[in-house]
Amino acid sequence: MSPRIIHIPLSGRDRKHYVRELKRVEQMQQELARKAESAYAAAAEHLAMAHRYACEEWNARQFIGGNVDPSPRIQHAIDAGCTLLEVVCGQCRTTRRIDLSQVIWPREKPIHTLRLYCQPCFEVTGRKFRPNLVALQVPTPPDAEPRRARKTG
Repeated sequence: MSPRIIHIPLSGRDRKHYVRELKRVEQMQQELARKAESAYAAAAEHLAMAHRYACEEWNARQFIGGNVDPSPRIQHAIDAGCTLLEVVCGQCRTTRRIDLSQVIWPREKPIHTLRLYCQPCFEVTGRKFRPNLVALQVPTPPDAEPRRARKTG
């Protein structure tokens, strides 16, 4: 048998104090919920920036001829906005851009683990050549103007 709980009746002053404390705690709870929400939003923004920096670092390493491993995870690149992966085939020099959001591959795996092969080389030779990973890119909006070279001097 569960123990019986006997509530002791509160006097008028105790009741008023209890009501004041309930109101104070409700206000504090709402304020803490707002603070937690803003902290989560700031953390998400900082995390997206951290992912963006990791993608830029990987691009710089690729540019100077570094190793592809370790590479950012696919989901981190997508979260950073770098959804395009540029690859170049070493055999036929075909350049392709692969949309990472359309790739069917586990999102928690690094980018360098993608099983890619050059389609034109496969059609010609029947062999699957793995293309070189060049860079992660941010897609440009279709209405954006192309960059123009500046005159010097």
